[in-house]
Amino acid sequence: MTKPRLLSNLPIEDLTSETDYLGIIDKGDLIKAFLIGNKDQFNEIKMFSLYGEWGSGKSSLMKYLEKELKSDFNTFFFEAWEFEKDENLAMSLLEFITSKNIDITEELYSEILKYGGRILRGLGKSIKMNIPLYPNGPGIELDPSAFVQELSKNEELTFYNALEKFKTEFRRFEDKITNGENPKYNIVFIDDLDRCEPEQVLNLLSAIKLFFIYGQKTIFFCGIDKKAVGQAIKTKYGEIVKSNEYLEKIFDVSFSMPEHDDVLKLISVYFDNREIKLDKFEGKLNKKIGEFFIEMKFTNPRRLKKILNKYLILSNFKTVLKDNPKHENSIPNIFINGDNEGNFFETILTLYFLCLYEYERDSFELFNNMNLKKQALKLAVERFHSHSQKEISSTVTNIVDAVRFEAYTLSLSSLMGRYVKGEELRGGQDLTSYRRNIKFYFFIQFIDGNGAEIGSGRFIDGYSEFSSYYRVTTKKIDYFFSSYLVRNFDNLIQQDNFSNFSLSKYKDMIEKLL
Repeated sequence: MTKPRLLSNLPIEDLTSETDYLGIIDKGDLIKAFLIGNKDQFNEIKMFSLYGEWGSGKSSLMKYLEKELKSDFNTFFFEAWEFEKDENLAMSLLEFITSKNIDITEELYSEILKYGGRILRGLGKSIKMNIPLYPNGPGIELDPSAFVQELSKNEELTFYNALEKFKTEFRRFEDKITNGENPKYNIVFIDDLDRCEPEQVLNLLSAIKLFFIYGQKTIFFCGIDKKAVGQAIKTKYGEIVKSNEYLEKIFDVSFSMPEHDDVLKLISVYFDNREIKLDKFEGKLNKKIGEFFIEMKFTNPRRLKKILNKYLILSNFKTVLKDNPKHENSIPNIFINGDNEGNFFETILTLYFLCLYEYERDSFELFNNMNLKKQALKLAVERFHSHSQKEISSTVTNIVDAVRFEAYTLSLSSLMGRYVKGEELRGGQDLTSYRRNIKFYFFIQFIDGNGAEIGSGRFIDGYSEFSSYYRVTTKKIDYFFSSYLVRNFDNLIQQDNFSNFSLSKYKDMIEKLL
């Protein structure tokens, strides 16, 4: 069995079917075929976008396209963030494109930069949006007076003359690098815009649309995070300009990254396909873990790889420490590839806490706030029961006393043993009542208390079904995890290999080991 390995969050430089964990190649091949098959239209259609959120794999897909298109295009890959500190990002792009070609003469290089520098000077101040009264969206315009103010009194050319000179020199540049046996078209990939300052993003996109498309053989392919561009537009124009309208004006053709509803290939790097059968909950381990992340709405590839890498580190620690009695209970009974042990419930608990620790740190800290849990419990009973405060207080006290915070402090082995078998019940306590109380309190553990309002709903074992019990204004990972537990709890605990690890230990384990 192949040993799991840590995966890098950097773009995959040489994407193959073995390293394509996100289904990127299929999308890349479709885009490749489109670009090769439509070269005759590149004198009019020159701006292409690839939409995808941060971490969705845009860079890997564009790197794949760059490699695959080298025989049909002269390719350039401009990583905008590397030039973020430059005062004029558009000028940096021009220098990058021209300096990457050794065939152009020093005279041509000098001329194109001279005139390019003149028209790009003061770019940010000169760009303005034309807000129409009809629904076609905003148009990009220039305020030439802003350019004039930026030009030195000693300049011998007007802005318009400089613009005409730039057009001529840019086309000379195109002819030079596409002559002979070279490909007849150029494609410039622009990546990492979502890492740049908002003003830089808008200036660069506007400069490409306004000036760089004067060429007849060069197209631009930009990786775009709509959220980042939306924030940039909001920063500069407030609510007057809508990001979708702006992007429609900039780009002629757009593509989108594949939706990551199927994360099985990535999950399978870390989890094997052994069979899991827990009463009515059954299937392959890697598939069930994938389903868990999908239900958690946690499928961003970059974030997912980070969590899985952390999990792999913990599993390696467990392998090293498993024969050391001193550290026998320092890590939960999680699945390790090549090891027959492993508890599914403890594995998803571990993955959940890793997600909280990395991306919802406030909720991670609140989980250990017992006073908050008591308040949430009290509020739940208050909203459900129309009794007096005295009766409500007595009810809360009885529940808390019944479980004695066992859902937090008791080992999972003891907790689940008591839940399933009713072991060690005090004073002949009713098992059904005990299970009802401990299940309810267990679910309360995973709510941070922010934005949750108790509502009416049908009850499970005497308490509310989670999805109708909490009306949550912003559903975050703790909500989705608790909802997952409500649906699967009685199946997931049908295991006899729970460890002596408790919920209270997760915080210390993650902070100490990771």
